[in-house]
Amino acid sequence: MSGDIKYIIVDDDAINNMICTLMLKRTLHEAGIKTFEEPLEGLVFIQNNVNGLITHSVLFLDIHMPVLTGWDFLGQYENFSEEIKKQISIYLLSSSISQHDRDKAKNYKSVKGFISKPLTTAKILSIAGNEF
Repeated sequence: MSGDIKYIIVDDDAINNMICTLMLKRTLHEAGIKTFEEPLEGLVFIQNNVNGLITHSVLFLDIHMPVLTGWDFLGQYENFSEEIKKQISIYLLSSSISQHDRDKAKNYKSVKGFISKPLTTAKILSIAGNEF
């Protein structure tokens, strides 16, 4: 089914993924959500599903993950085709309070915003209003 996945969460923390999923469902009710604890799996999913399950989606990406960090994820994502990148809006969702991380995020044109955890109803509604 086309257009089923509207929200993608990439975070190595299963509990945070569960909380984000619950908040998205509570706020938006029928939101199509896909979560990944392994960033590489998220990259593969995006590359393989654009124009299929993904027509326009919001990606919540954690920065600090082992093995493949959010910054590494973005580095690989930046190499994707423009066709893919135009269908995904990336928001960094992090517990980091570092100004350096916020400034670094501005260096990636694919990053639409930097959100501090936790994901709240107000943040979800603001993003949904801007994106859909």
